[in-house]
Amino acid sequence: MKQLAIVAVLMVAATTASASELIVRGLFKNAVLLEINGQQQLVRTGSSHPGGAKVLSANSRSAQVRYQGKTHRLTLNKRIGTLYAESERQEVVLQRNSNREYRTRLQINGRSAEAVVDTGATKVAMSARHARQLGIRYDDAPVVSIATASGVSRGFAVKLDKLAVGGIERHHIPAVVVDGEYPHVILLGMSFLEHVDLQERGSIMTLSAP
Repeated sequence: MKQLAIVAVLMVAATTASASELIVRGLFKNAVLLEINGQQQLVRTGSSHPGGAKVLSANSRSAQVRYQGKTHRLTLNKRIGTLYAESERQEVVLQRNSNREYRTRLQINGRSAEAVVDTGATKVAMSARHARQLGIRYDDAPVVSIATASGVSRGFAVKLDKLAVGGIERHHIPAVVVDGEYPHVILLGMSFLEHVDLQERGSIMTLSAP
């Protein structure tokens, strides 16, 4: 019986060692940052990862990938493995664009918008137009002064009930609504970023839940 038990353990260990794992670490127009068995590579549409995955199509929201004889429609941080089903990890990988920005989609109170990561902003900041689009009421919020590139503007201090970037979700995030059209894109500031682990390597930034 002991010999059988040892053989069984060895078989499980061998199966685990030979198991392959694919994770979508980043999504971009016509390219995907794929990780297979720990090896990351940016793979463009029509090309393949050394681990055997071919990218058929890709945009900033999802990618179609051919892997192990099957075609998968994958979103950010989805993984495929031989021993388990697809699952979501609380990690977001962003690639710096030509303007040296890290942009991402986020969800505020269930509504989607684009944002740029800004470690120099103390709070999440948005224009009054963004606030209206996202259904954020600020008329009765405390008035604050906001320093902008064009001078000092009037703002409103609010709290976001829920803010999610990929699988990372946080609640009651302090934010400011700036009166007017500035900023042109929502600033994902430190009132959210202080709740995540942030790493930057080259042109890649990784946000992960601590």
